[in-house]
Amino acid sequence: MTTVLVAYATKHGTTAEIAASIARALRDTGVEVDLRPVEDVHGMAGYDAAIVGSAVYMGRWQRPALELLMRFGTELRSRPTWLFSSGPIGGTVAADSVVAGATASPDGVAAPAGIDDLARRIGARGHATFPGRIGADMTGLLERWMPRGDWRDVGVVRGWARKVGAQLAA
Repeated sequence: MTTVLVAYATKHGTTAEIAASIARALRDTGVEVDLRPVEDVHGMAGYDAAIVGSAVYMGRWQRPALELLMRFGTELRSRPTWLFSSGPIGGTVAADSVVAGATASPDGVAAPAGIDDLARRIGARGHATFPGRIGADMTGLLERWMPRGDWRDVGVVRGWARKVGAQLAA
């Protein structure tokens, strides 16, 4: 049986929830999944493939996720690997357009700064962007000024994960 690491960096839990949706959809395809925060990943032994994701703030992945890609780059390069970002939110015409694009085609949204280069170095098979959420519980300096809402679409996340599962089965 194929074992996939699904690792994520999250600030407020939204990316963890997206990662959990990916893990559930992969399990539905018959894949064994180890779901964990990037800080809890200490090696790639035992994994046949990996999916690594991060919340995006100020257009960048969180440092722990970047560090995982750099620390285990050689090991990731030797197995099928995918990346995902969470973060675009709506609330303006331009932002709503980005959310609509990510919802329609998670693979079609440009990766955050520096991720394309890292993806090439590790031989990632793809990158997806999933819209995020800003809840009342998010009261950081930046979050206070952002529109509140939940732009996630679990069906889109699960559909992308099923495509990954099908590629692993092929």
